Amino acid sequence: MLDDIGFTFFSRPVADKFVAFCEQIKVRARIQFEETFSGESAYQVELLNTIDEALLEQLEECYSELLFGEEAANIEGNDEQGALADACGVQVQLQSGQFTTVAIEPEIMNKILSVLSIDELQSFLAQVAEDIENPKSGPICSRKPDNTI
Repeated sequence: MLDDIGFTFFSRPVADKFVAFCEQIKVRARIQFEETFSGESAYQVELLNTIDEALLEQLEECYSELLFGEEAANIEGNDEQGALADACGVQVQLQSGQFTTVAIEPEIMNKILSVLSIDELQSFLAQVAEDIENPKSGPICSRKPDNTI
């Protein structure tokens, strides 16, 4: 079971849609207003009850759709050629069960997402977190392959 999970949005109406989705699947959530390091408004949707992996998967799918769809369309500076953003990130679960958001420059994120899916990127970052939290010694060629990515 998972707890202490949050999702960040940059517009209140999109955060409200995510909370409505949470309610549809019987997950209680609340919105907390925050200010980003650049002074922009942010809305952190905090889940109020413990969820399982299946619910997390549904929530992440909805979050991705809203973030890369409606949220991206709301960012100032967007035009017919696509969305422009000054911040983006990917959530990764740490060994403790806590989640952290890895900030990625938008230009780099666009390059990464041109060859990887969101799930592949999250798997990659989860493996990086795993190897940082549990350092491994010896040559990489002598390690057992991890086929999770």
